[in-house]
Amino acid sequence: MSPRMHKYLKLLQCPACWPALMQGVAATLEHDSALGGEHYATVIDVGANKGQFATYARLRWPDARRICFEPLPEARAKLERVMRGQAEIHDCALGADSGEGDMHIATRTDSSSLLALGDRQKAIFGMEESGTLRVPIQRLDTCISPPIARPSLLKIDVQGFELEVLKGATALLPEIDTIYVEASDLELYHGQALRGEVEQLLTEAGFDEAGHFNDQLEKGQRIQADWLFQR
Repeated sequence: MSPRMHKYLKLLQCPACWPALMQGVAATLEHDSALGGEHYATVIDVGANKGQFATYARLRWPDARRICFEPLPEARAKLERVMRGQAEIHDCALGADSGEGDMHIATRTDSSSLLALGDRQKAIFGMEESGTLRVPIQRLDTCISPPIARPSLLKIDVQGFELEVLKGATALLPEIDTIYVEASDLELYHGQALRGEVEQLLTEAGFDEAGHFNDQLEKGQRIQADWLFQR
């Protein structure tokens, strides 16, 4: 059975996932292996897209404060419908500096990025760049003021822009207990920071790497994965 089929069978066995699934949003139950046994009072979802992770977070930590960031209007509209007022939703991208930037829109829109798509990304995942959209960019630590309720989780899925998000969160990182970030071992977007640079920043900020999950392989080589860091 393919991983995709296995995921959808699990979703069908989870009645709480059905309302979002009927709107085309599949809760990311695959993150249970990394996060399912934990408790969080605050969940920050950077790169929320249509609400895949936010729906999972609502299922696993129903009493948590959920804070989502999604700059693309269509994805954000779906996120708002799926969350039904049960999350704080910010209509901006995040980076090291506040301002504006061009979002490079992919034909698979959840792979859109503030970085241009590279040839590897296009070839491996079967997509192209269809245009750009000017979006606002904020620093995370200007959007959320400490203190926040703990334990806290920061999830980042921003298609190669992870290091810039973290650079814009320096004042907030002391309030974060767990970071769950998709990072790449190969350059998929032009100019992206690779996993080693992300790990170095987090190590210097007091986090330890606690494992990697949902590895994506190409010809036996890991190209990216979800990395778990804990304080």
